[in-house]
Amino acid sequence: MKRILEILAVLPMMFLLLSCEGTDPTPGPDSGSGNDDVLTPPETVKSANVFVVDMFSTLNDDGEFFEMRAVESVAQHISAQSGKRPLIYMFDRADFTVGKSHPLNKLSYTANIFQLFAQHEPTSATVTKGTAMATQYPINVYDGIAQDGAYMSGLTISAPLTTSTPVCVYTSRVSSLDQMKQIYKAKSMKLLGDAVIVALVDNAVKADVVKFVEQTMSLRATTYGSADTKLDVLVVVPPAYVCRSIESGKTVNLPYYRVSIEKWLWE
Repeated sequence: MKRILEILAVLPMMFLLLSCEGTDPTPGPDSGSGNDDVLTPPETVKSANVFVVDMFSTLNDDGEFFEMRAVESVAQHISAQSGKRPLIYMFDRADFTVGKSHPLNKLSYTANIFQLFAQHEPTSATVTKGTAMATQYPINVYDGIAQDGAYMSGLTISAPLTTSTPVCVYTSRVSSLDQMKQIYKAKSMKLLGDAVIVALVDNAVKADVVKFVEQTMSLRATTYGSADTKLDVLVVVPPAYVCRSIESGKTVNLPYYRVSIEKWLWE
């Protein structure tokens, strides 16, 4: 880890290590199933209390995302946003390669945006798989875990809701139930407060992960994917929040999923 951080220190950007295009994706069978022990949010959405995250992914884990895709298209996507802009843009499998400029380096300059890297596996001598995160908002805290095979990283940002609200948005790649158990062990208190997870989960373990999140963690879980994809988008929120929607979109050849989350319960 120390060696990787020394390498990253020479890059001209804020880039930290811590710790899939489907056919017409539709919400999975576990989407929005909820937990009877969690307070039920109102049906009416208060848009002023909603923030948005864009997750770019093919949902198929079919190689490095930017190998055949242009970062310029991402810059165009960001500049085209108006009204409620995404709080964070996430790019699945925007891997870090030793000795090679990361694809989002140029984005940090052209789009005047902060970027960070969330690894999904142990640090490699050559390529470390992970998710790149980019935001136009000041970052208050960069937080995460890297323990017992579980990796999760998150940004705390003051979300422009009805009142400015610090929200930690984590991301991860969940391929086993044990990984989610480790995440719960390390971050249960924070996840019950003002923290959410926008991640990807392997379809093979999705049902077990959702059940654990709802029954053991007492949080809300929403998934979005299809039978034709290896992965689903997974959104985990505390009782005071609710995932209002996950919608698929595309910018040129960049598939993404727009996650809308509302903080509905105010103290």
